[in-house]
Amino acid sequence: MPAFDYAEQQRIIDEMRAKELFFLGGLPKSGSTWLQIMLHAHPEVSCAGEGNFMTYLAPRLNEAMKKYNTYIAYKNHVVMQDLTAFPICNEQQFRFLFVSTVLLLMAASGKAREVGVVGEKTPDKLDHIALVADLFPTAKFITAVRDPRDVAISAWFHNQRLDAKGAAAKFPTLSAFVEHCARAWVDGMRRWDGVAAAAPARCAFVRYEDLLARPQVELTRLFEFLGVSTAPAMVDGCVAAGDFARLSGGRAPGVEDRGSLLRRGLPGDWRNHFSQSDDLACRAIVGGAMARYGYGG
Repeated sequence: MPAFDYAEQQRIIDEMRAKELFFLGGLPKSGSTWLQIMLHAHPEVSCAGEGNFMTYLAPRLNEAMKKYNTYIAYKNHVVMQDLTAFPICNEQQFRFLFVSTVLLLMAASGKAREVGVVGEKTPDKLDHIALVADLFPTAKFITAVRDPRDVAISAWFHNQRLDAKGAAAKFPTLSAFVEHCARAWVDGMRRWDGVAAAAPARCAFVRYEDLLARPQVELTRLFEFLGVSTAPAMVDGCVAAGDFARLSGGRAPGVEDRGSLLRRGLPGDWRNHFSQSDDLACRAIVGGAMARYGYGG
């Protein structure tokens, strides 16, 4: 193992802080992976893999710090007694440690060291978006939005593919799962709306359906938002990188493969699986948010 070089690690952190950082998210099965592929294809952008920083790294790091503080507090009180106590970790130190780790991991992903715009994609970003916006005060945010009914159907088959038995134990019927997804959708979009209202210049969203219908237009808009080239040939190359047939091994959009992460690739599949009561239940939960994002029919 090479010797630890603190100065080099700090230099990488400073280098990353000077870049244009962005975080990509959205409800699961809303097209964020597909969008990530196209963004990463741009020669001035790096956005590869999923960090899962907020879901898996932050809580475990926080738990380790709490255990450390408990032990140091015990030592200070029981062992050291009247001698000088050693300090315990505070919130600012935790945030510094977490943010530094995130920046170092992002620096090691994709082509991050070679470009000026670096992103990270984890679908659950909406669950923590206000905190991430606070921890990274200059970062930008992109959210992929999809009709909540298609989100439910896509996620239903995705869960069946990964763990059919576990999925059935948690949600024995599609109707129960539809209601769960509808609540998650409206809650996630409420969080997004709050951050976007507070910092509109830092936020951009794209609808899955619009990205399918006019990929060049939507990608050009997002590249303008990120401050990178929008040369038509460059945008066309990014669109080609996200071509469904290319990613699925030759299937045309609409040709279903329930064993694939890329199951179908077209909107509106909810109509093939929803009952009328499923549609009504979803609309009752999501309410006006569906119409606000252009989902009515």
